[in-house]
Amino acid sequence: MNKFGKFLVALILASGLLSQAALAAQRSSAGGSVSRISTGQSTAAPVGFLIFCVKYPSYCRGGGASQVVMTDQLMTLLSSVNRTVNRLIRARNERRDTWEINVRVGDCEDFVLAKRAKLIAAGVPASALRIATARTRSGVGHAVLVVRTSSGDLVLDNLSSRIREWNRTGLVWIAMSGANPRRWSTI
Repeated sequence: MNKFGKFLVALILASGLLSQAALAAQRSSAGGSVSRISTGQSTAAPVGFLIFCVKYPSYCRGGGASQVVMTDQLMTLLSSVNRTVNRLIRARNERRDTWEINVRVGDCEDFVLAKRAKLIAAGVPASALRIATARTRSGVGHAVLVVRTSSGDLVLDNLSSRIREWNRTGLVWIAMSGANPRRWSTI
C-alpha cells in the first residue's frame, strides 16, 4: 500500500467511518498478519463443561468450517448476539462450576453457551466457535466465546458489549476448546 493509501486509511479510521470488519479486511489485504490464539498441549476440559456435555450432547458438537470469513454482516451478527445475550442473562457468580443453557441468571459460562447456541442457530459453523477460559485483570476465573475468523480471533464477553480481538481483552489465557469443543488445549 502506498503512502497516500495509508494516509487515507488513517484518515478514515480517525473519523470512525471504517468498521472493525473492514479494518481487519484492510489489514489482511495489506499483508498484515492475522492474530490467532496459539494453543499448546492437550488439556482436560473444565469439569462443569464435561458434565454439561453429558446432559446436553447436542450442544457439544463441532461441525462445519473451522473459521468463518469476516464480513460486515458477520460483525453485525456477532455484536447483536453479544449485546442481546448480555442483556437477557443477569450475571451472578456461582460457587460451583455449573454450566447451563437457557438461563435467565448465570455466570460467564452460561453466557458463552447461550451465545454459541444463538450463533450456531444463525448459521455460524460450530467448529469456528471456541470456548476459552482465562483470568481477568483482577485474577478472577472467566470464560468467553472466541470466534475464529479470516481476520483473526474475536472475543464475545459478558463483561463487555464490544467485540474485541483476543489480544486486546486484557485477559490472561488458560485453555481453549478446538474445532471439536470436547477437545481442549492450553494457551
